[in-house]
Amino acid sequence: MKTAYLIIALVAILVFSGSSFAAKHGTVNERENLRPDSASGLNIISSELADIEKLKIFLQKLNDPDPFVRVEAVQGLGEIQREKALVSVCGCLTDENLYVRAYAAEALGKIGQIDISLTLTNLLPALDDPSPYVRAMIILALGQLQDNRATDSIRKLLHDEDDSVMGMAKWALDKIESAQ
Repeated sequence: MKTAYLIIALVAILVFSGSSFAAKHGTVNERENLRPDSASGLNIISSELADIEKLKIFLQKLNDPDPFVRVEAVQGLGEIQREKALVSVCGCLTDENLYVRAYAAEALGKIGQIDISLTLTNLLPALDDPSPYVRAMIILALGQLQDNRATDSIRKLLHDEDDSVMGMAKWALDKIESAQ
């Protein structure tokens, strides 16, 4: 997340230093009276606006018929710490494509703390997914969220038919228990 902010800030600096803004107002180096905190404030505003624009684009891509476009959208939403991104990613747990569902679970592991109750309400029932890959990714997300309310559901998967699901369940339980 910090890397994305840094990239956006650098792009903004490059754009402003070579633009008509720079010609009219001078570059950052030429403006002696620029307060140091105002530059960082502009970078924050710039990155917030960029997140809003990215959010709009990713939300549109969730409706694309190509599942790989939807996967990219879910991954992008997983980097945006906003409730609208969280709600949209939760909806992807029921997508027809297993990769969209799996990457939705991964994204929820990153942004699920925005509203942990909503996240758990969507992740826990999805543990019944027919795909072992999706189940493992959901367990991974639950382990990353480290919420005790998930332990009973995860514990049931210690006896799953798939070895990767069982291994991920053990890992998630260890992670949750070590966080307490």
